[in-house]
Amino acid sequence: MTEMDVLKYFLTQGPFAVLFVWLFIYVMRANKEREGRLQDLLGKFSEKYDLIIVELREMKDRFPHKN
Repeated sequence: MTEMDVLKYFLTQGPFAVLFVWLFIYVMRANKEREGRLQDLLGKFSEKYDLIIVELREMKDRFPHKN
């Protein structure tokens, strides 16, 4: 069943049902796009985090720990 089939069905149920379905589909698409952007951002953050951890470990190895 496609989005158009769903929309055609709800056309028979009245204008508020059509508005609800349209709004629901719109929100779902917007959420999907936003989630994709967030996943990309998290991937970039993860790469930077890993780089910082490696650099900190290298610094720790260069400077002996004193007690």
